[in-house]
Amino acid sequence: MASLQEHEKAQSSHTKDNFMNKIKRRILRENWRPERAALAGLLATAAYSLVMESDMSITGNRYSDVRFIQGLLAGKSPRHQKFAFLAWSIHFLNGVILAELYAAVFKRFLPGPNWLKGAIFGELFLASTWGLAPLVDKYHPLTKRGELAKLATWTSFSQNIVRHLVYGLLLGLLYRD
Repeated sequence: MASLQEHEKAQSSHTKDNFMNKIKRRILRENWRPERAALAGLLATAAYSLVMESDMSITGNRYSDVRFIQGLLAGKSPRHQKFAFLAWSIHFLNGVILAELYAAVFKRFLPGPNWLKGAIFGELFLASTWGLAPLVDKYHPLTKRGELAKLATWTSFSQNIVRHLVYGLLLGLLYRD
């Protein structure tokens, strides 16, 4: 009796494993190269960061993703500068994670050459998150204190369109299966 139960349990586990493997194969690309995606994500995030620093100077709108992260880390603490390195690290980690998602899942579903796939991915990410901008303006500690520019403005939106376009273009150009 015990061996029959063990056999059924093993059979059930094997069936679950096969099911999960099928799902995994359907979602993840077979030729996904995580190390290449990570490098492409780092480089694309570096370019995004350069554009971010430049567009803040050009437009005078001081919305910065890194300051946004700093504000989340430090909250109401006046010592938010000590979180600068951590905020930059999280910013780059976010870029790598997005690159991995692009490479592992989304690239195959996007039309066109690689540069276009990347550009579409960057802009789709922006479009999928932009609805949260009014909440950022209402609840983010630095925005509430006037230390971080409001996000839900046409200027910030325009800046983010360019930033995510640059990120996506470079990601598409740099990541090769």
